Amino acid sequence: MADRIEIEIALEEARHVEGLHALGVDRIELCENLAEGGLTPSFGRAREVVAATSLPVYAMLRPRAGNFHYSSSEQHQMLLDLEILSRTGIRGIVVGALTGEGLLDERFMTLVTHKAKQHNLGITFHRAFDVCKDPEAVLQTLIDIGVERILTSGFQPKVDPQGLAQIMSWAKNRIQIQAGSGVNAEVVPSLKEVGVRAFHCTARYWSAPEKNPFGFEGEWKRDNEKISALAAAARYISA
Repeated sequence: MADRIEIEIALEEARHVEGLHALGVDRIELCENLAEGGLTPSFGRAREVVAATSLPVYAMLRPRAGNFHYSSSEQHQMLLDLEILSRTGIRGIVVGALTGEGLLDERFMTLVTHKAKQHNLGITFHRAFDVCKDPEAVLQTLIDIGVERILTSGFQPKVDPQGLAQIMSWAKNRIQIQAGSGVNAEVVPSLKEVGVRAFHCTARYWSAPEKNPFGFEGEWKRDNEKISALAAAARYISA
C-alpha cells in the first residue's frame, strides 16, 4: 500500500470519463452536485459512467448537503440507494456518518459497511473525518469494521501536510489515507514527504458564452491539463 501511487478524480458526467486511464487516473469518485461537496448519484448516471470506463467507480452515498448527522429516514434512504447502486457495476461507495456530538456513528457505519461488503463493494470514509471528534479513535474503529480508505485534507479546508502526517502516523499502513481538497501537482511533493501515496481531486472548469437572462448557458468541461500535471508529479515521486 505504501509504495503504490493512486489518483482518483471526482466527476459528475459520463462524458468526462473517456480517456481518463490514458491521463493516469486510477479510480473515479462519482457524485451528483459537486458544488455541494458531492451527493448520491442517480441509478442512470451511475450506469452510464460504469459503461463508459474500465476504471473502478466509487459512488458517493450522501443524501443531502450540510452536516454528516443523518436521521433514521436519511440512513434508510442511504441503504436503499446502496442497494440500487450496487446493481450498476460500481466497485465501491464513499460514505461517512457522525453523531450529533461529532463522534463516529459506529452503528450506522458498521451496518453500511456490512451491506457494502455483501455486494463486494469497497468503502471510502469521506471528509466527515476532517470534522469528527477524536479522529484517532475514529480511524481505529474504521479499521476494525473494515473500511478501505479515508479521504481527508488533514483537518483543514485545503490539504495540510502537517495534519496528514499526524493521520499517517496513526494509520501505520493499516488503512489507506487519501489526500483531497486542493490537491494539484504543486502540493504533491510536500504530501509525498509525509508518506501520502493516494491523491483525490476534482478537475473541471466552467465554460459559458456571454451571459443571458435565463442562466441556462454553459457547461462543465474536464481539466485535462490539471489531471495530466497531477499524474506526472505523482509518478515522478514514485520513480
